[in-house]
Amino acid sequence: MIENTRSINTVASIVLIVGCVFILAPLVIAFLTATLDFPTFVREGVSLKPGTHLIDNIVEVWSRSDLPRQIFNSFVTSTGIAIGKVFLAFTTGFALVFFRSRYTFVIYAAVLTTIMLPLELMIITAYRVTSDIALPLKWLLNAGDLWAKLFGAPLTFQVNLLDTYAGIILPQIATGAAILIMVQFMRTLPKDLARAATMDGASPLRFMWDVVLPLSKGPLIALTLFFFIDGWGKFLWPLISATSSDMLTGVVGLTRLETGTGEDAIPNFPLQMTGAFLVSIVPLILIAVFQRRIVRGLNYMDR
Repeated sequence: MIENTRSINTVASIVLIVGCVFILAPLVIAFLTATLDFPTFVREGVSLKPGTHLIDNIVEVWSRSDLPRQIFNSFVTSTGIAIGKVFLAFTTGFALVFFRSRYTFVIYAAVLTTIMLPLELMIITAYRVTSDIALPLKWLLNAGDLWAKLFGAPLTFQVNLLDTYAGIILPQIATGAAILIMVQFMRTLPKDLARAATMDGASPLRFMWDVVLPLSKGPLIALTLFFFIDGWGKFLWPLISATSSDMLTGVVGLTRLETGTGEDAIPNFPLQMTGAFLVSIVPLILIAVFQRRIVRGLNYMDR
């Protein structure tokens, strides 16, 4: 008996269309607003008819603001976050899967607890440590006045990473979610690979580089693209860890885009939407170009 699924397909199509409209409507409205000039926007409001001032607005935003530098900062920080997360996930996953010990489960459980402790919950501690990364060392050495007894004065030097690329990137790369994904993928690899590599005289590093890394190429590329896009949209930590205009990321820079002419003036929404369009164009291009690779890599991890 062949089941008639026409009604199910119809409902699924309607839900899909409604979802696409719900997702794309804000993007379309933002783009249409970016094509208008300010007088037309004040006079007519949001219009469904595209304007002719998109290029003019892009040139004005590009020349009037620090957005070009901030978009570059987003590219640098997102690349660093993606590479750092994938590197830690791959190496940690390799160690947890192929180097079994009595403490493996404890270490794995401790890593997974970081999923329940996102950076936003530790924002004050992260800010304090980033403002002085030597703080844990000073706490240790100054405990019980140990350093003062040995050298006559407490340890007081400071290493500040605020307003630096390292200060934005490093607190964001430690995540248990990426490690969980890589561990689950590596557990699907044949166990005989490690035994065969050992019998052939391959060292653990050579086994990781020549065997596990090529097999993990698809998931690693997918995770790198995913974490790059995720890092591009981060707002809270870049807002707190960077205060100078030269170190702001593009998403944070949009909130400081000077587009008004006075305290009571109507904000220049066409320029603001143009800035949002410029900031969003890089992740949109990545999604459009590498969509199949991302989906293929994530599906490969589910096998």
